[in-house]
Amino acid sequence: AQRGRISPEKAAKMQSMLKPSLTFDDLRDRDLIIEAVFEKMSLKKEIFTKLDALCSPDAILCSNTSTLDIDEIASATTRPESVVGMHFFSPAHIMRLVEVIRGSKS
Repeated sequence: AQRGRISPEKAAKMQSMLKPSLTFDDLRDRDLIIEAVFEKMSLKKEIFTKLDALCSPDAILCSNTSTLDIDEIASATTRPESVVGMHFFSPAHIMRLVEVIRGSKS
């Protein structure tokens, strides 16, 4: 909006649709969940196991990993077809690029 590419109203509406959370209970009805913890496989698998049990069956579960294997992360769920990686290049406000990493089943 600051650069005139979208209206301030549209920018406000888009921002209102984002719901960051630090608690799992807030994620029950979300369509897209992006996990962003540090690169430790055991921690990511623990989180994805919880997300799998908690989130809607239609939810897409994303990991913000840049190095870990998506298939191994997805193995912690009953829905590997709904697990992807999303690596946001840095700095995000300059590097407008997101790498989407699919697993062998997604």
